[in-house]
Amino acid sequence: MADTVIRNGRVVSASGIRCADVAIADGRVVRIGTDLEKGIKEIDATGLLVLPGIIDAHTHPVYLDDLASLPVTGAHGGVTTVIHYAYAKPGEGLMDTIRRFREESESVSVLDFALHGGLFDPAHQAHEIPQAHEAGVTSHKMFMTYAKLGWMTDDYQLMRTLDILGQTGGMGMVHAENGLATDYLEDKTNEAGDDPLESFVSTRPAILEAEAIHRAMAMARVAGCPLYIPHMTARLGIETVARARAAGARVYAETCPQYLTLTDDDLRKQGPLLKIGPPLRSEDDRVALWRALAVGLLDTVASDHAAKAKTADDDFFDAPYGSPQIETMLSIVYDGGVNGGWLSLPRLVRVMCENPARIFGLYPQKGTLREGSDADLVLFDPAKVQEIRHATQHSQAAYTAYEGRSVLGEPVLTMQRGEVLVERGELKASPGRGRFLRTNSGKVSINELV
Repeated sequence: MADTVIRNGRVVSASGIRCADVAIADGRVVRIGTDLEKGIKEIDATGLLVLPGIIDAHTHPVYLDDLASLPVTGAHGGVTTVIHYAYAKPGEGLMDTIRRFREESESVSVLDFALHGGLFDPAHQAHEIPQAHEAGVTSHKMFMTYAKLGWMTDDYQLMRTLDILGQTGGMGMVHAENGLATDYLEDKTNEAGDDPLESFVSTRPAILEAEAIHRAMAMARVAGCPLYIPHMTARLGIETVARARAAGARVYAETCPQYLTLTDDDLRKQGPLLKIGPPLRSEDDRVALWRALAVGLLDTVASDHAAKAKTADDDFFDAPYGSPQIETMLSIVYDGGVNGGWLSLPRLVRVMCENPARIFGLYPQKGTLREGSDADLVLFDPAKVQEIRHATQHSQAAYTAYEGRSVLGEPVLTMQRGEVLVERGELKASPGRGRFLRTNSGKVSINELV
């Protein structure tokens, strides 16, 4: 007898939709079909979509939402697996950071989790990449911007680190903006006394994002290293990736809900609350992102969740980058993508579940509902009207980027490994149940993601 049977739902995979029941035992899916035997527990999913649990491959649990609270926030939004950036700051060892993130997460996380290495000082940290690989952390990020903050990796160290990754069998990741060029433009506008908000986008133009993407891809190809570009924002970047793929480059591309649904006009209205890097772009760029996501030029959607303390009245120049996104991500992308006519339901599952699982080597344990996979799923009500308000969110941030926005569709139950995590807004899971997941990043071909 199954531990749980979910009945009468519409089960969605990357290949299609079918009306079926899902039987779960010992934390795994044991059968999907009709007329299944009664389970110890029965869940009626009439009128609901049964989706694989969302995989958020881009989270920052080091601000207001930490390794304990960020997974809770995600679970409320239908996320069942997170991949955190374990940032090793200057003076910190990469392996020490990875061990600290893993140990703390295993004690407090309600979600299964994997880790990316984050290299703030690759000149003194990249030599530890082989050790990290053995420990199950196989993707590593560097910044091509934020020189004034001391975060930027120069081209020498970027090439060196990508070479180490290529030899190790790992995958590189970059925040792609031309940092020195944008710093010059920012200094120029500051000296002229220009309004920081109005000049924010113009000093970080999309063409300098595309230039950095191209530069990183060129180095990665020389190093024989696959490359993952997080938070892509613009048409020019998409075109750059498309040309590289046509020439045989193995480069994966991610965008985020904020870039799919907000523009620089929203930035002008909300000010510091929407100060994010790279910045919000034009309506033309927003539409180009949806088109690219629909046809497979973009592979994944992730939140870039970075909940920081700020208000709409803060000084824009001094306000920190980042916004809370993980809890609203599924609802926002479903409403904008499926209801908006850009994505089919199977395509939604592909870019939010299956593709991230494939890219980071978690498939088919994660990212799909099939016999033998982990019973990670979300029951989603496509007919439920939801008004997004900060008051109903679970992030420690004091705002949401979507205050007052009405969307059609809402997650009503989140389950991982057969255990209900959240049901109709109530947290059921206990801290420390999450398991560490070893990754094997960058092995899947681009054709398998489309």
